[in-house]
Amino acid sequence: MTPTRKRSRSARAALKGCTGAALVLALAGCEEEQDLTFFETKAQCYRGAAVSGSLSEADCDAAFAEAAIEHAVAAPRYESLALCEEEHGEGLCGTPEQAGGAADPQHAGPSFMPFLMGYMMGSMLSGGQSQAAGRPLYRDAKSGSWFTSTGTRTGFSGTPGGVTRGYASSLNRPRISAIAAPMTRATVTKAGGFGAARSAATGRGFSGFGG
Repeated sequence: MTPTRKRSRSARAALKGCTGAALVLALAGCEEEQDLTFFETKAQCYRGAAVSGSLSEADCDAAFAEAAIEHAVAAPRYESLALCEEEHGEGLCGTPEQAGGAADPQHAGPSFMPFLMGYMMGSMLSGGQSQAAGRPLYRDAKSGSWFTSTGTRTGFSGTPGGVTRGYASSLNRPRISAIAAPMTRATVTKAGGFGAARSAATGRGFSGFGG
């Protein structure tokens, strides 16, 4: 058994012991770090599952489905296609309809968003059982770094299937009551890029990533 598998299983075992009120206080001591993995597509995840003793195709499907739900409402949006492509890469953006985004009845005018570029996955508790969970990831064209929908930089680097250390709480979908207004060029420029601008726009982020 590899060290990575040992860490994953021990983390899941520890998380199963955090029930009821203890989950509320997870970061106070009950929650332990676990391995978080990222893939760009489900096909890549399936290939990883084929050689993994702790990952299945069903896990890949479940995590991707969760990531797609968050992506539809929480993905960064921009006032122009050019601005979106500057931040995420040429050909990697489109209208919400093209990119799998939900309609935005709150803001007039056009908006553009990146396609779902990848997703991170790990284990979370549901009904006392550990199950796969996922969140969407977006790549910054300038730095090559991977960010969450809230603009938090992750520790992922290199090829899909890479692992970083983090908490299960890192997989919590952000609470969103409405789609944020599309970011303007001035907003992105002033903040210093997608990640910082998105963090400011959402007013939230989350911790728990290892280096």
